[in-house]
Parts: sequence; structure tokens; C-alpha cells
Amino acid sequence: MIKKRNLDPSLVQWIMQQTGLGPGIGNIFYVAPASSSTSQYRTQWQSMGIEKDHFIYDLPSKAYDDMTGDRNDVMIIAPGIYTETASIDWAKDHTHAIGLGGPNLHQRYGRPNCMIMQDTAAVDYTVHLTGDFCQFHGFMLGNGHSTGSATADNLSALGLAGYGNYFNRMGFQGVGSATQAADADCSSVEIMAGAGELMFEDCLIGDNTYVTTRSSTTSGQLLLTSTVAGVANGIFKNVLFLSRSAVAATAMVHRKTQAAYDRTWIFDRCHFDNFNPSWAANLTNVFDAEDHSPQTSNITLKDCTAFGYSYWMNTNTGGGADLQIRGNGPAVAALGGICLDATGTS
Repeated sequence: MIKKRNLDPSLVQWIMQQTGLGPGIGNIFYVAPASSSTSQYRTQWQSMGIEKDHFIYDLPSKAYDDMTGDRNDVMIIAPGIYTETASIDWAKDHTHAIGLGGPNLHQRYGRPNCMIMQDTAAVDYTVHLTGDFCQFHGFMLGNGHSTGSATADNLSALGLAGYGNYFNRMGFQGVGSATQAADADCSSVEIMAGAGELMFEDCLIGDNTYVTTRSSTTSGQLLLTSTVAGVANGIFKNVLFLSRSAVAATAMVHRKTQAAYDRTWIFDRCHFDNFNPSWAANLTNVFDAEDHSPQTSNITLKDCTAFGYSYWMNTNTGGGADLQIRGNGPAVAALGGICLDATGTS
């Protein structure tokens, strides 16, 4: 940790701009891979105010342990792959993390840029976020890969149960193993009870390069599981959703319970894309929902597109007619913005 007053002013200004917190930022915590934390990054960061004997953490979990809630402490993460063996239970409000990998989020375990990875069997989430008003910028979270040890209990890269959190230029990859791909409880992002007023912007959720294919018929790269009403007002701006599946009933966004959505959910300039070799067939729905008693919710699609699907939701309602999907495309709301495949399937 280094106190803000000891930093190069240009670094302070950059952190202020990244987070929008202005002069409200707290102390800074540096993370770099163990192989480099005593060499190039230490030399580089010394020029920005870090002291020669200053400690650099080699895992994000270690830096998080020393952060203080409600102080806008910021973790700075250098490029590299950080293999955690337990979930990071991120419970401190107003604490933040910024990755230094650049704006391109397309990466995976074999070719990481700036990635926090979880592959220990039966570790549910890479980050389990219960803290409120936290920010995450510019790195990837992964849980499970095709040759690894992940089981069906490796649920997701992000388990989101905090209120008012913000994600910018973040990537989330789950369901990397065949076992995960076959289990309906596995996803890339799970939004659960306690979440709400959340925002994802310029992010990547899921992937289409897995060796295994998504085989569960009730699943989603974005999974909503709350059994308690109140997970309201989610916003997704310019988010790319990716998956790989040839099972028609597999959706990209799956609501597991009637309370999982509430109030208004906005998808603004998002694209939903499922890869199916040779595009042999479309999957049925982008959004799916199990049949439950009503918890009224509206999904608004603003300038959104989807490829590899036949409908946003083919009945345009969820169980109990509670889930309404509307968009600003053509008059048929279930089809507007759906990109047809080469055979003209619709």
C-alpha cells in the first residue's frame, strides 16, 4: 500500500479519471506476478512515487485483505495471470480494482493478458462480490478451463450479490470444462440476491472458443438466481455476450426464479452471439425463464442484435406473463434485431 500523497500527480490524476472518484480516492495497492514484482514493475513504479522497499502483492487476494472499506482504496493489477485457489470474498464497500492490460478483453487461460483465474475444484466463484458501490476496470475473471480441474461446483467467474456496483472493460469467462458446460448452475456471471442497481459497460461476458460446448438445456452465460424480490434495474451498455452451443434450448440469459429480475433491465447496444459449427441450426431464445409466479419486470433492448438465435424470447413473456421484452427495432418485438443465418432460418 502507498498513500496517495506520495504518488506522482499524473498517476493520481489517471486513477481519478478511471474511477470518476476525483479527490475521493484512498490508498493504492499494487499487484504484479511473483516473477516480475521485484523487477520491471518495481522499477517502473518507483518512478511514480513507490518507495524502493515498498511491498508489491503477488496475488489480488492478498492486496484485498489489506484494503479498508469505505475509503475508496484502489488495487492496481499489472498484466499477468493470477491463479487463486479460493474465492475472493469481496465484502468491503467502496473498494476498487483496475487492471493494466489495455482495452482488449479477448483472452483465455492459455493466452492471458491481465487475468485472475480460478481452477481449483469446487471453488464456487473467482470473485464473490457482496460489497456495495465497488468498481472493477480492465481485467478478466475466469473460472475453469478445458484441461483443468473445475467441477460443477465451480459456478461462475463472478458471483454478484452487492448493490450499486460498476464494471467497465471487464471480461468474465466461466463454463470452461465439460462438467461445467453440462450443468445449468454454471455461468460466466451469476447475479443473485442482494444485487441491484448494477451497471456493466464495454464488457465481455462468456466466450465462444471453448473446447467443450454448452450442453445444458436450461442455462445461461448470464444467470439470475435470486429467490427474493428486489434485484432491480440492471444496465448493460455495449456488452458482448458470447457462447458456444448446439443445444436449441440453451439460452444466453437465463432467469432461474421469478424474483431474479425486478423493475427495469436495460440492454443498450449489446450483441448476443452463439457459435454453432457451420451454423447448423439456431438456438431458440436469447432470454429464457423457468415458469414461476409473476414478479413483473421489463427488459428493454436498445439497438441490440443477436446472431445464432431465432428469437429474443419466442412467447415474448416469461412464466405467468411477468417478463416483458421490448425493443426499438421492427414491429415484431420477438424478432427485431435478430440476425438471420445463411439459410434464412428465423
